[in-house]
Amino acid sequence: MMDAPGAVESPDFLVRSRNEVVRLLNGIMQEGALISISFMSSDDVAVSKLIEVDEPGNLLLLECPPDWRSITERHNGVGSIMLDSALGDAKIQFQSGFGEVADLNDALVLILNIPEFMWRFQRRRDARQKVSGLKITLNLGFLASEAEVADIGMGGVCVLNCDSALKLETGEVLSGCAIALPGVGQIAMELTIQHQTPMKLADGSEVRQVGCQFTRLDESTQQLIAHYLEALTEV
Repeated sequence: MMDAPGAVESPDFLVRSRNEVVRLLNGIMQEGALISISFMSSDDVAVSKLIEVDEPGNLLLLECPPDWRSITERHNGVGSIMLDSALGDAKIQFQSGFGEVADLNDALVLILNIPEFMWRFQRRRDARQKVSGLKITLNLGFLASEAEVADIGMGGVCVLNCDSALKLETGEVLSGCAIALPGVGQIAMELTIQHQTPMKLADGSEVRQVGCQFTRLDESTQQLIAHYLEALTEV
């Protein structure tokens, strides 16, 4: 089995106890925490939930992502996946094969084996990550403008808006905005303008730094953003 990206072989991070592995999985299931599934050989990402921990049968049952079959077909059914979730203030991560899809009570489920070990990391909440080369589309209904993302966190983004013709008001809500996150894909979001600060770049040009809060994000989108942020910390 391959090592998880950024995994540390330390008792503080590596969980090998069967009882502790099952306890963590049951905690994730009981809290209804979302699980992001990333594919080791591509940028594909899916989101699911754990619906049953069958310890005697050594099986996990997860909600089958709608596009699971098409994703696995692209991989010819061969490869590994990494599963990430959160329990309390800890990030939980483990690896698996693609598993099997089955019909359970007229619903498709993804069946995986209970992992022999997991990684547990202390998770930083709402930490902002500085980024470069990331663009966001701000939608004002009658026009759209592309801006550069300066930093991003679970709560929102800070953007450098270089379009002087774009008039933004503090407290204004922008619906239908979009950002393409590497390794995740394009996600839609609603933003609320929190503050605006004029600043000068290194080349002397003047721009506005605009702080935006995410509003009404659904759970799947939150998990995808969390997955992207976790990947940044592992680089």
